[in-house]
Amino acid sequence: MIKIVTSILLLSVSLLQAKENSVNIIMPKVPEVPKVEALVPKVMMTDSTSSKTNEEIIEEATKKESVVFSNRVAPFMLQHDEMIQNDSNKTIEVGDLDNGKVTAYLHTPFMDVEDVQKILKSAGFDILTTYKVDKKGIATSIVFTNKDLEKSASKLKHGFASTLRATIDKKNKLVSISNPLYIMKAFMQEEYDAKLAEETLKTIRDNFKDLKNSTEVVKFRVLEHFKFMEGMPTYNDMIEIRKSKNSLLFSKAQKSKKVLYSQTLSNGSIIVGVKLSKRTSKFIKKTGYQNAGLLPYPVLIENGTAKILDPKYYIAVMYPMLKMSQFMKIATVPGAITKDIDKIFR
Repeated sequence: MIKIVTSILLLSVSLLQAKENSVNIIMPKVPEVPKVEALVPKVMMTDSTSSKTNEEIIEEATKKESVVFSNRVAPFMLQHDEMIQNDSNKTIEVGDLDNGKVTAYLHTPFMDVEDVQKILKSAGFDILTTYKVDKKGIATSIVFTNKDLEKSASKLKHGFASTLRATIDKKNKLVSISNPLYIMKAFMQEEYDAKLAEETLKTIRDNFKDLKNSTEVVKFRVLEHFKFMEGMPTYNDMIEIRKSKNSLLFSKAQKSKKVLYSQTLSNGSIIVGVKLSKRTSKFIKKTGYQNAGLLPYPVLIENGTAKILDPKYYIAVMYPMLKMSQFMKIATVPGAITKDIDKIFR
């Protein structure tokens, strides 16, 4: 009995001594990984056959979802936006920019050719030619200009902006006049002179009564890169017809007896208006007499090269509401125009 008690006591003492000599180790707690919410970018699927530009696709998408951008605006964007925004204190008149859009033509009730000529002359314009576009005289084109337009267009590749057009359309009983804001932006591109365009528009507005905007309205900002559809030519995609000295090219053109007007600019460039063949000119029956003033076809002789605006561009910009079905009906016309003009420089 005494041995058992003694053993228990000795065991207790050993345990106590072991406890006193023990080392407590505290293991660190594994840190929690912060939760991260991943934002998966949304993929926008588009139809590769669509004729819509990237800008139009993005614009449609932003209408459905609110997108917040920073307040910073690039200087050139700010200047551009200010240019196309309406002045809240200004009354919008015929031909003016309206919410960033512009009409291609100004329409007035039908008048005789002589009356239109008289008004243009009294307004300070010079008439370069008056041309019956079709055999029956349903449409007559008047090409007019002034010294300010000539001076502004006397820049490399911008001679096409030296004239405006008026069409006397007997079929639709109206007179259609080029809107200077539209034509000058399309043909002057980055050299566009807003002040001159607005002054020219005011002159037309002050001299022609009962003017109305045509229904051919486009976004002003797209005129600098206007094209009928994706893959089609723009303003700068000009077609070179012949190369030689300016004087020789002009002389050849005159000998063809197809030149209806000529205009020498201050930079030495020469603009000539060419009469197309009767067969080629018939395309206006399908595109519409109201804009037949695009003829005679302008040719720019500059730095030893005779060149034209690609007909696929020129027809489209002069008929901005042209439908694909209409364009397909005149599919052979652009090539025919180029051949007609090539002949006068041979």
